Amino acid sequence: MSEPLTTALTSLPELLKKDLDQPLCVCNQVIKLDIIKTIVAGANTLEQVQQQTYASDGNGCCRRQVESLLKHLCERDSADANCC
Repeated sequence: MSEPLTTALTSLPELLKKDLDQPLCVCNQVIKLDIIKTIVAGANTLEQVQQQTYASDGNGCCRRQVESLLKHLCERDSADANCC
């Protein structure tokens, strides 16, 4: 695991660290860790995450969870120009 990814995972609340290897987006079978990697790599909006992973692109039932990951990871990097 890369250092930025490890740092990002460490910063997440325990609830968001659960089931990293399981699909967060059931419609498109997108693993939670893949969504986190996409955000760490620079996706800073829901639309960018959707375009790059297809998460939350089906019926949207995982939208709040994706937005929560964006919020927490972007708060961590609020000084970073690539983040929210």
